Amino acid sequence: MLRTLFSRRYIATTLLVLAAMAVMARLGVWQLDRREQRLARNAELAAKLAAPPVSLNDAASAPAWPLSSDRDEVRNVRAEARGRFDFSHQVILVQQLFEGMPGVRLVAPLVLEGTERAVLVDRGWVPVDQVEAARQGQFDVETGEVTVLGVLQPSQILFGRAAERAAQQASPGGPQTDWYRVDIEALQRQMPYALLPVYLQQAPGPQGNTALPYRSTPTVDLSEGPHLGYAIQWFSFAVIAGVIYVALVRSRERKAQTAPTLPLSAEPIADDLVGRA
Repeated sequence: MLRTLFSRRYIATTLLVLAAMAVMARLGVWQLDRREQRLARNAELAAKLAAPPVSLNDAASAPAWPLSSDRDEVRNVRAEARGRFDFSHQVILVQQLFEGMPGVRLVAPLVLEGTERAVLVDRGWVPVDQVEAARQGQFDVETGEVTVLGVLQPSQILFGRAAERAAQQASPGGPQTDWYRVDIEALQRQMPYALLPVYLQQAPGPQGNTALPYRSTPTVDLSEGPHLGYAIQWFSFAVIAGVIYVALVRSRERKAQTAPTLPLSAEPIADDLVGRA
């Protein structure tokens, strides 16, 4: 059969089928590589979530910023900070959803104890009908020195044309209260102290959300994803293509043996493959 497949009659079609099988097999290998990358990312993320919280007070006091500057590496790192909230410089993130409900998020600087620096803290979400109460400070109850636990997040910056449009639309006036994102560099312009290059997303308390503002933890997907299933599909497609092609060639050769006077051609093989597909 191998000699028949590589005969002058079938060589072109055989090479075409082999090329298609190679492409499908390569796609299967690529999906396996993607799965390995995801497993490595999951292991790194799990270790990050299980690690003890980083002290932002120590980080702010260090001669140089000790944490990674890579946005993906710093995201969701557990951290804690001690200090006092400066509610006079609190801002509101508008158009924020919590469990499908519209509202806003409160972001206030926490002046770190023992330093002259502050970290922005996402204090949580309040529903849209409580926005005026938030503006009046009715949820600013964490007075005095507090310890805030949560996870770090990188600055929510824009890139490309979106950044250009935002810069053109930025108000040149006084401090801005309503924001769409935690852009630390932009917020720094209206703060009286140096901000850390990351912000802290405050975690819910031990009892969960019992009062506004409601806090949330980032949703983390540690599954393997669909890559293994996709790899099996591509490998199956490669095998099926080869089996169907061999079966078609064998069938044509049998017909040729029973009707030797009929002219044989390999061209209809491709048509048969398309028709069966």
